[in-house]
Amino acid sequence: MVAARKEAERANRAKSRFLSTASHDLRQPLQTIRLLNAAILKIVPDAHVRELLQQESLAIESMTRLLNALLDISRLESGVIEPSSVAVSVAEIFQELRAEFASVAAARGLELQIEPSTIVLSTDRTLFCQVLQNLLGNALKYTDRGWVRLSCVSDADGVSLVVEDSGIGIPPDKLERIFDEYYQVDTHGEKRMGVGLGLAIVKEVSRLLGFSVRILSTLGVGTRVLLKIPGRCRIAAAFSTIDSALPQVPAAATRRARVILVEDNQGVRVATELFLKLEGHETLSAGSLAEAEQLLERLQPGDIVIADYHLDGQNTGLDMLLRLRERVGYDVPGIVLSGDLPSVVRSISAPVPACRFLSKPVDTTGLIDAIDQLGNAPGDRRGVAWRHPGTFV
Repeated sequence: MVAARKEAERANRAKSRFLSTASHDLRQPLQTIRLLNAAILKIVPDAHVRELLQQESLAIESMTRLLNALLDISRLESGVIEPSSVAVSVAEIFQELRAEFASVAAARGLELQIEPSTIVLSTDRTLFCQVLQNLLGNALKYTDRGWVRLSCVSDADGVSLVVEDSGIGIPPDKLERIFDEYYQVDTHGEKRMGVGLGLAIVKEVSRLLGFSVRILSTLGVGTRVLLKIPGRCRIAAAFSTIDSALPQVPAAATRRARVILVEDNQGVRVATELFLKLEGHETLSAGSLAEAEQLLERLQPGDIVIADYHLDGQNTGLDMLLRLRERVGYDVPGIVLSGDLPSVVRSISAPVPACRFLSKPVDTTGLIDAIDQLGNAPGDRRGVAWRHPGTFV
């Protein structure tokens, strides 16, 4: 029994190492392809070619979702994820989800309704957000017309988070199987994107967080997912609503900040630099920490540093950014990219002001939005620890 236990522990450690490596290495070529696709779309005028590139973009998005789902379910099954509770503003999470899914809903002709909330929870922020991402993504996927609604209410027993839709519904005899891995509801011959891992991830993550999940559905009418959060997770509201907390920057005020890019993967670096230049940003790039140090000697006020988290065996992009801040005496705006973002976020013990963490392969719209937000942050940054609600860590 002792030998078997040691062998199981060794296998788990090996699986953890594999997942960490896979998260980084498998996402790197996807990052390159995604950025090159976005860059080419910027410069190709021919409508037929643009249509092909947009179809390619959809295929890249599908591949990204599949890879993320496979890695997520593998991590959950290996037991390497341990929740870490912090104060989480539901309003902030809702704002992030609105930004992420608004374009998806618009493309499908659906109304995305996200109701305001002042509730604050004590839970693992990354895992909580992951549950809602999967539930919203699933609702949009199986809704062809009408609306998808997200709400959160407090009651005597705790907090109820509800995702509703006016979609195709689920047959009564299929409700028991929808949480099974790789199972997808029959949509009468219509092919839906994905491999049926979203709700399996929701079930396992909810178990880890101590939540319960229940699904009610009427075929042809819609589906209602109820995520029940126990009262012990509810804490007194300590955050203002997201709309009043967000800096309001008029579109006309947006300027093109200079970017210093630090990325050790040549393909990703070249693609990122090309994309940023086509977006109008002056971009300087470095392929190693030593090259980056030389570039950062020429740092100017208003510059934004974008760095891969895994730079080499001893240093991370975040380490480099924090050392730079110590040297220059103010919070240089930064964006840190990682192929294993949940693990990175959980490893950070204190908030990092004026810093955005984005997952690889990076969403190009999200990258530009992050640059614009950091480049137009209010006030003098010297000595200021400005923290964008929700999306900064």
